[in-house]
Amino acid sequence: MTTTFETIQTQKTSQVLSWLVFLCAGGTLFLAPLIRGGNRHIALVVLLALGLIVAAALLAHASYQWLAADRVTRSGIPKLSITDIRHESSTVTSGGFWWMLVMLVVLSPIWVSAVQLVPIGNETWSNLAGRASYLTALASAEVPVPNALPISLVPSATWAALWATVPVSAVFVAALLLGQRDVEKLLLLLFFAAGIQAILGLLQLIQGPKSAFYFESAFSGIIGSFNNRNHLADFLAMLIPPWFYFLMIFLKKKKNSRESKRSNLSSATPLWFFGGFAMLVMILLTRSRGGLIAVTSVLFLTILFYIATQGKNFKLIHKLSVVVVFLLFSIFALMAVDTDTLAQRWEGQQFKTDAEIRNAYALATLNGARTFWPWGSGMGTFEAVFPRFQPLQTPGYVPHAHNDYAQMLMELGAAAPVILTAAAILVGWQILVLWRAAKRRRGTTTEISLRVFSGLGALALLIHSWVEFNMHIPALAITAAFLAGIFLRPLSSHVESRSKATGTPSSVSTA
Repeated sequence: MTTTFETIQTQKTSQVLSWLVFLCAGGTLFLAPLIRGGNRHIALVVLLALGLIVAAALLAHASYQWLAADRVTRSGIPKLSITDIRHESSTVTSGGFWWMLVMLVVLSPIWVSAVQLVPIGNETWSNLAGRASYLTALASAEVPVPNALPISLVPSATWAALWATVPVSAVFVAALLLGQRDVEKLLLLLFFAAGIQAILGLLQLIQGPKSAFYFESAFSGIIGSFNNRNHLADFLAMLIPPWFYFLMIFLKKKKNSRESKRSNLSSATPLWFFGGFAMLVMILLTRSRGGLIAVTSVLFLTILFYIATQGKNFKLIHKLSVVVVFLLFSIFALMAVDTDTLAQRWEGQQFKTDAEIRNAYALATLNGARTFWPWGSGMGTFEAVFPRFQPLQTPGYVPHAHNDYAQMLMELGAAAPVILTAAAILVGWQILVLWRAAKRRRGTTTEISLRVFSGLGALALLIHSWVEFNMHIPALAITAAFLAGIFLRPLSSHVESRSKATGTPSSVSTA
């Protein structure tokens, strides 16, 4: 009886913790874009606090799950599922190796900064790649050198970067473990945040450069509450593929309503079409070239997947109809903006100059990466270290490389390819799992569709990051991490259960 009571208490505590994860993750996702994309000290403090609460609640929940599993061996009472932190059936993963890769990526800021912040003797430090010149400069300036120095060239910047990654990692793990209905609610919250951005962008367009809705930003154009048109465009571009997921849900509900002869159909579908149209128009209004490339790429892949999900009953005429509808959708969106101004961003000397400058930044950053290989200059140190490598023909102050991958390589050194390789294995693994699941079921499910559309949303940031620094904007990094977490979510056991009957490789339950 005592053990039963303890187990019930554990379940109640687990539910409270899961609600805490849900609420704080929602707060993180919603608040991140509101103050310059989270790229301000006050915003970062709030996001850090929410991220720490999410992380603490997840750790506490894992502890209670372990206690519940321990009680099973003593009482025989059915244990809780480790991923059933709210309303969802147990899920399956690919066992310890899968979790090892996930933890390698999630905890990468901690183990990278641990390596880069541990002090070592200054003689050993001076022998590390790219560092001898700094000691020479200090000696020339008659500045006393400590007996021990950390590998990071700017330790304070590395500490700041470490704390900034907490909410990013927290929402990623929350997306992995929350129930599907909770994940859908958080996605809808992101669309609400996108609606706020669209309204702000519209007010900025109507009132012009002197609009009070710029909130004293030095930048003009359509930026929403961000500080850069590219960042607003990327935020909205990431939400275009998940928009298709809910469109599928609404259309399915309408079909079921017709089949059951209900006369009162939901008005959600027309409203949802309008929301998608508004997001696409706003991306075009930003005139962000990288944003347009990203949204065009993921939109193409999304439509292909959307058509593929309709199954064999979806005839050729229906497929052509979908393509025509979204072509008209895009054409009307183009008609809603000033196409002449938009075209100017893609032609002439400005486009050529901007491309050359970004290319020069990337090449100089890669030169810095070679100089500091394999230790890197230190996480978050680009702004302070880059002047040493900055080409003379480029403008003065350069806070970011405008290529997140080159900057990652320079700051992290050999750790960067390790992290990227682990992430690539996880992505490839999940693609294989989803493909096998769809093949076994001879079609996709809402679970599979949710993961694929979310993965395509995260892909928008990965594409845009080749020419921007979106990974260093908290709101964008948090949104992409959440979408990536949804994509990598293990499939529910009832989706994978057929693998045993067919003899295909099955995953191991995490419960």
